Amino acid sequence: MDAFIALILTIAVIAVVAARHAIPPFLTLTGGALLFALLTGMGEGAVAAFTAGAGALFALLGIPVYCGSVIAKFLARDGGAERIVEDIGQVAHRPVSAAAIAGYLLSVPMMCCITPFIVLTPVLAGIRRKLHCTTSLYYAAACGSVISFVFLYPLPVTYAITNSLYPGDFATGSYLQAALPLSLVALIIAAYLSGRHHTCSTGSPENEESAPGSRRQAWIPVILPVACLAAGHLIPPLSILANINIALFAGLCGAILLSPAQSRIPALESGTKHAGIIIFDLCGAGGLGAVVAAEGGIAAALPSLTTILPALLVPFVIAALFQAAQGSRVVSAVITASLLAGTEIIAAVPALPLVLMTAAGCMMFSFVTDPFFWLIRRTTGESVWDVSMRYTVPLFCAGIITAGITLFIFM
Repeated sequence: MDAFIALILTIAVIAVVAARHAIPPFLTLTGGALLFALLTGMGEGAVAAFTAGAGALFALLGIPVYCGSVIAKFLARDGGAERIVEDIGQVAHRPVSAAAIAGYLLSVPMMCCITPFIVLTPVLAGIRRKLHCTTSLYYAAACGSVISFVFLYPLPVTYAITNSLYPGDFATGSYLQAALPLSLVALIIAAYLSGRHHTCSTGSPENEESAPGSRRQAWIPVILPVACLAAGHLIPPLSILANINIALFAGLCGAILLSPAQSRIPALESGTKHAGIIIFDLCGAGGLGAVVAAEGGIAAALPSLTTILPALLVPFVIAALFQAAQGSRVVSAVITASLLAGTEIIAAVPALPLVLMTAAGCMMFSFVTDPFFWLIRRTTGESVWDVSMRYTVPLFCAGIITAGITLFIFM
């Protein structure tokens, strides 16, 4: 069977099975890889490709995801999330802006977009009760966490893209100079669209409780990984700190040392379980991407797309299509990078805009195949239409505008 038809059928089966039967992503992605191999007649080589791809993703993101998941549990147990939201609120003044910024910031140490939302949900629920706010707080936090997760390096999306396409040869400083302001533009757009109907009561409520967590417990695990990465890139003798594994491990150590003794074992156990689910899902994505790339037919045909589209739009379109089909941003990034690796498009498009366009594509079409979509719907209790208008549409608009800015600058 033609590789393109086989891939379309595979992604359709994955989407249907995941949406209708609530099968975990690792199983659907593994089954999808097997189905694609059977449809294209790859034979036993598909098994070797899958295990190699899954192993590569584990080596790439296993430690950072583990550290981020455990840090999240410490912040949730010790009141760190409450302290962070309260501190941001003193600067941002508007609760919806504070929620968006909190989601944006917490994605960095947690190496995930859904985990910050889960950690922030009880905090935001408390704010809603005290200030009589609308559900816009949840949508703003969700959009903020997705935007930083997608654009900022070395979070999993950009980290997976760059390590697949430019291993050891990617200018992270130049990338962040472009990606950071673009991500802030996207954050402002998404926060405005998701919170444009936001209301809260005026004034400070009586008997409002102060945030229970100390600032050291809350902020040091968040700031320490960023400080390590910055020091590693700016100070040559400290270059080891620029390794994402070392930076996130430093943040985890800070969280452990600053937490009360009674919180350590429960947070470590809970964080380890949460990390295991995420890591296995990522390994499934790596395995599927490796199988599709190893088949070779799709990668060989990709350069022909440049006769229809500008080369710079090809990674954006591919990532957006995969995002619509299966919902996971890391899966979209991994498969897109696997398909682009070794093609003429890599030579035709500079690294910086290619990574930005792929990241922008991973924000598109966050609809019914996106597990985050259904988590937000369960949290808010609102209809599919409401979640679409206040989560899917803001991210879609932010992705389109940031892709347009990138096109304008680099064409």
